[in-house]
Amino acid sequence: MQSSKRIKRIVIIGLLLLLSVTSLGIITTTDFGSNIIQAAQKVKYIGKDKYQIAKKEHEALLAKKKKLVKQKNSTQSQVSDIKDQEEKAREEAAAQQAAAEKQQQEQQKATEAAKKQAQTSTNSDTSTSSSGDMNTASSGQIVGNRNSHIYHVPGQRGYNMNSSNAVYFQTEQDAINAGYRKAKV
Repeated sequence: MQSSKRIKRIVIIGLLLLLSVTSLGIITTTDFGSNIIQAAQKVKYIGKDKYQIAKKEHEALLAKKKKLVKQKNSTQSQVSDIKDQEEKAREEAAAQQAAAEKQQQEQQKATEAAKKQAQTSTNSDTSTSSSGDMNTASSGQIVGNRNSHIYHVPGQRGYNMNSSNAVYFQTEQDAINAGYRKAKV
């Protein structure tokens, strides 16, 4: 008997719960429906004149938006063109710099080759005079003595040396730069 009472209680509680849930759903639905009705009542109808004005404003705003989009696209293309021009300018500057560096390297190579050639010619002049059988008076250059570091100009006493120690210079300044001093007499 107690089990049947218990079952009856459970059934009664379940029905009560079902009723309460159902009633809440109805109340909520009724509130939502009333909100829709109130919103519909708030809609305000305007006259034909005001509608036409609003329509023209809307069309003007759409035209303005279209114009602004066109300007934006134009500006973006101009910015893109400027960036392309800057990139080309950078590439040209890099190419010019590379050409200048190459030219500088070529000049350095030419300078080094000229120095080597000058050293070779100086060495060949020295080697011919090192034989001791050359008369320095016929060369017409400034002649220095390798041992004493004294140089002689054409017509000066000691210029006609027959020495294996003769060093030849193109100018007096070259001799001075090489560490030679002019003969006193």
